[in-house]
Formats: sequence, structure tokens, C-alpha cells
Amino acid sequence: MKPRYAYLLWVLVLWPALCLGQAPDLLDQAKKEGEVILYATMTVGDFEAFNKAAKEKYPFLNIRHVYLSSARQAARVMQEHRAGRVQADVLGNSLEAMLYFKQQGVVSAYRSPESKNLIGGVWDPEGTWSGMTTDLLITGFNPKMISKAAAPKNYEEYLKPQFKGQMAVNRGVPYPFTGMVSMRGEEQGIAYLKKLGQHELRLVEGYTHMINLLAAGEYPLAIFTQLSKVDATKRKGAPVDWLPGSPTFATISTVAVTRNPLHAAAARLLVDFYLSVEGQQALARAGKIPLRRGVKSPSREIDQLLESENLHVIRAEGEYGRYMKLYNEILGVR
Repeated sequence: MKPRYAYLLWVLVLWPALCLGQAPDLLDQAKKEGEVILYATMTVGDFEAFNKAAKEKYPFLNIRHVYLSSARQAARVMQEHRAGRVQADVLGNSLEAMLYFKQQGVVSAYRSPESKNLIGGVWDPEGTWSGMTTDLLITGFNPKMISKAAAPKNYEEYLKPQFKGQMAVNRGVPYPFTGMVSMRGEEQGIAYLKKLGQHELRLVEGYTHMINLLAAGEYPLAIFTQLSKVDATKRKGAPVDWLPGSPTFATISTVAVTRNPLHAAAARLLVDFYLSVEGQQALARAGKIPLRRGVKSPSREIDQLLESENLHVIRAEGEYGRYMKLYNEILGVR
């Protein structure tokens, strides 16, 4: 082949494939594998919308989805890891859980070429995980019980005497604690949570349940709660509204390839799809808040908050289990 034509082949065929992060044989290898095993905290209902979009782009790929809560997934993954091999090819979980998996040697490095299209700072510099969606922790309130003007506007206002016994918080995740620790340092974060813990908080398991009780009038305020859940409930006409934090805490859901996956090419392809335009749009249709630039969330108000850049991404330094234990102790969870 003449040099000129060899160069054109490189520009027109090989270079676009490499720019997309897919070696020329990646699709062929993924087709041979035919399937990928996914352990994810994504519910079965949410996965259906995502899987439909994946099938449209990669009809040959069978995604075997195993729904597990964050804690249950961590327990299963570590059990399989100690037994010699994690049975999943791809893991989807919170950033805290993924950092733990990284520390334990469960996940391997794969920097998807799609990650360059995400908003800044939501991937691992060492390439072991990428953020796929976010959720923002805000103050939810029932406007039939408390006006927007009277609702707390920042974290210090949570500590005001008039809100004692009026606020619900999710007991199942330590985000109020890890958010404060990552923003103010451990000493000040612990001091703040101890003060908050004295305000007779209503401890509720799960964000969805907490918002349903808020809409039902069980309490006027739900603090450090997920904006996606409040927004979806509000759009259905329920009596709920929200106020941003100052700054607003942001959590990240992440995706990663396991070490020595059974379906290596399909695993990388699935991660690429999670971060692609089609994948991010599918996640948005499922009510998630996407992290890819240019892909809108389900709500204009959410997009405006994201664009405001008044956000603090929670990055817990230290052992997640330790923070969960301290959080439970401060809140008095038995």
C-alpha cells in the first residue's frame, strides 16, 4: 500500500476508532462474548429504560442485570473477591463504595474515552471509576406545613430551635456526615452532626419513603434529601418543594470494570455506553441526573442548579464503614 493511501486509511478508519476509545477489534470481541454481567444499585424499573437504549445501539449485547442495594452489593462483591473472582464484569455503585472496592483491589483501570465529555472532576485520575449520574442533597419541605420563606436556607439554620423535631433525615446513608467532614474537616464535621443530632430528627430509611412521608404531612422538612426524588414527586402534583444548600452537596453514582472480568470487551463497551449521549439520555429518562455535558436532566430547575456551580461534591476521605458507624452513633441509631 502506498504511503499516501496508508495515511488516509489511518485518518478515515483507524484514528476515529481510537479516538472513540474502541480498538478496531473491540466490537468484534464484544460480539463474540455476547453478554456482560452488571451488579448495580439501579432498580429493575430504571434498568428497563437503560437496557432498551443499550439494545438499540448494541443489539448483540445481553446485559445480565443484578439489582443489589449499595450495602448488599458490597457484601456480595467482597465475598466473591475473597473466593477468587467477582462474578460481575461491571459494578455500579456510590462513590464511597467504589473507593472501597478500589482500595480492596476489586476494580481495574479503564478510562473510557467518553469520560472527557463529563463535567469536571467526576472521574478517578487513576482511571478505575467514572461518575455516571449525580444527585443533589437539598432541603425538601411541605408548603402546606411551612412556607418557603420560613424554611431553613442553609445548614446553620437547621440548628435553630424552631426546627427541633420538625426535620427528617435518611438514616441509611451517612451523606450529611461525609458532606460536612469533606467540606469542613473531620473535627468540625463531627461537632456539627452532634449539634444536629440533638434536634430530635425523624430517622427514616430510604429517600423515596422519606419524600412520600413528607408529601403525606408526617413532617414539614426533609433535610439532606435527594433532589431527583423531590422533583419527581413535585412534578406529579404532590405538596413538596425544595431549597438548595449553600453550597449544595452533590453525590456521585459511579461505574467501573472489575479486575479480570469474564467478559472484558463487553465490560468496557458497557462503561462507554453508560457515559455516551444515548446512555446518559436513557438515565435521564429514568429520572437520574446525568453528568455528561449537554445532556439535560428531567427538570430545568435542576439544570440551573447544576450550572450555578454552587456545589460541593462529597468525597469522603477515610473508611466508609467508619463514617457510617459514627453517623449511626451520633443519630442514636440502634
